[in-house]
Amino acid sequence: MGRTVAGIVRAIKVRQANPNLAPRIWAPDNLLHAWRKVKANGGGPGVDGESLRAFEAGLHGNLDELRMQLQSGKYQPQPVRRVWVPKASSGQRPLAILTIRDRIVQRAVYDVLVPLYDRKFLDCSYGFREGRSTKDAVAAIVKWRDRGRRWVVDGDIRDCFETLDHRLLLKAVAREVQDRRVLGMIERWLQAQVFNDLSGRDPAVGTFQGGVLSPLLANIYLHDFDVALTKAGLVLVRYADDWLILCAKKTEAQAALETASNALERLKLAINPYKTRIVRFDDGFRFVGVFFVRNEWFALSPHSATRAASPRQ
Repeated sequence: MGRTVAGIVRAIKVRQANPNLAPRIWAPDNLLHAWRKVKANGGGPGVDGESLRAFEAGLHGNLDELRMQLQSGKYQPQPVRRVWVPKASSGQRPLAILTIRDRIVQRAVYDVLVPLYDRKFLDCSYGFREGRSTKDAVAAIVKWRDRGRRWVVDGDIRDCFETLDHRLLLKAVAREVQDRRVLGMIERWLQAQVFNDLSGRDPAVGTFQGGVLSPLLANIYLHDFDVALTKAGLVLVRYADDWLILCAKKTEAQAALETASNALERLKLAINPYKTRIVRFDDGFRFVGVFFVRNEWFALSPHSATRAASPRQ
């Protein structure tokens, strides 16, 4: 692992290096804040069986232990417990349940990394960003619809979280972060063992949905997709791995779909052909829990267009 991370860091020229992020992660105030966020979000124990109540009973000693493990480089993530939950549309998606300690450390890393990346993310990205929500994505869609962009590429990435290439992801992270200790932690999380996993997954790809870092890592990875489509002059609205391209004509939408497919291919991702289509507002389509048709839109649940975009763990 060390050679992989070191090689990535050496190979990339970063304009604004951040070689000393790790001490900010394990700073006592940051770990305490991370604990409070984890506690507020609730949830059951991971594979070690430790509950929030049990961790809190020895809170200061447990946080000190975590801090010392991080400082010494001895911190190792525990295996994750995988459960399957129904998708809003159909089928199921895997959800990882981390231990309380791993949730705290991930949250501590998240709080340090978010400001670095949020300033570079484009306006077309709405999912899992502080201060942004599905309501903002809906407003952008309506704005471009009213400007005559009535043809839409309704796009879906096939198994996005499960197929992110680890090397490309670490390269993307390393553009802003050169602290090898932080990159090492992220790589260890990416390769963490799945408890009772029978899926035969490739350990070189994928990130677990359920951890607070996964949506941020997906946004970092898909930033190149946002840049490619924006440079091509396309109007993109992306919410995590769901996205729309709004066009004035059907022929423009057809060309936009090809551009998007090529951009994803460069990221070793693929469009899901069964969930991607070109459609008009007159025909209607669904996006971020909202149904758009003609000049109207309807929330499919009470919180569809207002739910917060920040991760829970």
